[in-house]
Amino acid sequence: MLITDPAGEPVELDELDGDATLSVLTSLKVQARAVERDKLRVVAHWCVLHPATAEDGVATFDPSGLPGVLGQEESLGGEGCPPVAAFTPEPLAATLGISKHAVRQLIADALDLGHRLPRCRRRVEALEVEAFKARRVAQLTHPLSQAAAAQVDAALAPVLHSCSFAAIERAVAAAIAAHHPELVAEREKKGKDAWDVTLHHPGPTDFAGTSWLEATGDTLDLTAFYDRVGQIAADLADAGDTDPLGARKAKALGVLARQGLDAAEADLATLVGASQPDQAPPARPTPSRSRKPKTHLFMHFTLLEALGLAVDDELVCGQVERLGPVLEEAIASWVRTSHATITPVLDLNRCWAVDGHDVPAAMREQVVQRDKHCVHPYCATDARACDLDHITPYRPMDEGGPPGQTNPDNLAPLCRRHHRAKTSGRWRYQRDPTTGNYHWTGPHHRHYLTTPLGTLEHQPN
Repeated sequence: MLITDPAGEPVELDELDGDATLSVLTSLKVQARAVERDKLRVVAHWCVLHPATAEDGVATFDPSGLPGVLGQEESLGGEGCPPVAAFTPEPLAATLGISKHAVRQLIADALDLGHRLPRCRRRVEALEVEAFKARRVAQLTHPLSQAAAAQVDAALAPVLHSCSFAAIERAVAAAIAAHHPELVAEREKKGKDAWDVTLHHPGPTDFAGTSWLEATGDTLDLTAFYDRVGQIAADLADAGDTDPLGARKAKALGVLARQGLDAAEADLATLVGASQPDQAPPARPTPSRSRKPKTHLFMHFTLLEALGLAVDDELVCGQVERLGPVLEEAIASWVRTSHATITPVLDLNRCWAVDGHDVPAAMREQVVQRDKHCVHPYCATDARACDLDHITPYRPMDEGGPPGQTNPDNLAPLCRRHHRAKTSGRWRYQRDPTTGNYHWTGPHHRHYLTTPLGTLEHQPN
């Protein structure tokens, strides 16, 4: 099978070794980026050819936005973008064979990249970034101010080619918290308007004693409830219930419904006996774990904000890990109505060490807060779900290892898969204590630099 190599020469695919195969893939990646970049160029030029005028009106996302019908229409581009004439999208849609909504979105993205996200646009132009990632940034920042878009542009552009969508969303969430707390307030209100609990049953011909319960409500309440359900499911297993975890969670709802949260334990032994009729009902075990629901949300805010002592008449946002910005009013409510542990601000640059292999809890928290995610190239697994790896492998002191091997500079979060990849010797890495970046060497001697927001391919000095 013939394929074109990076030099443009046809070669037999079967003749390529591992390094040559990766080089061909790199070339194809660049070619694909060029096609999508040129499409954005052409669309942007089409917009230049069709500026909005008083006679033509403005092209909008609303299909009813005909010239003169709705007064001042909202242009396809975000704040700071020039409006384009009404009916500009239709010829593009017909030519590309896509829907009118899709072509409006394409025009909006081209405008936003050209006028609001210049750094991201330059990387697309240089074929360093896939256009779809830059377009994702444009779509998420579209309703924000130019200042907020500029903040996201500056933060993401250097690492956009390696950013996960989750990392992009985190950068946008930070800009919303900084520039648009009113959007957080509006989002929280819309969310509360959707709170509900619904029960669904199958049709009579399909009924087999199984129904569906859906609940939408306060994050803290539902998390506590879910933790409690999981606790009861674990107690059922301890009491001898051999059903799968999902079935035991469903049974836990019945326990809560029959006897309430505080007295749920009394029903466990009876429920297990009923579900296992061929076994004698086991004695109810003495619980070895706390019956108090445990809810773990990691929130970042100042104590003044939590106590409601921030500047009057200003909306203030904190950050909740894995959830995003939340108004301080909601955080303060959660803190007041639940058992909260206030952790002082960590010094992420603290230099300290222990001689043993195990990582102290405070040191783990320092590394998690510092790196936030798995530091393997292109991985975005949350650091709280990762192992802490000794970058220089730990050697017991009784086998000649030096003291102080467990220290923040020698620790990094790696998800289990990438921890195993590093331990196997396929990947090697070092941490730069000055920048906090990680220098990786992978198979076939390819080099990568991982930063807090993403990964860069590079050649070592």
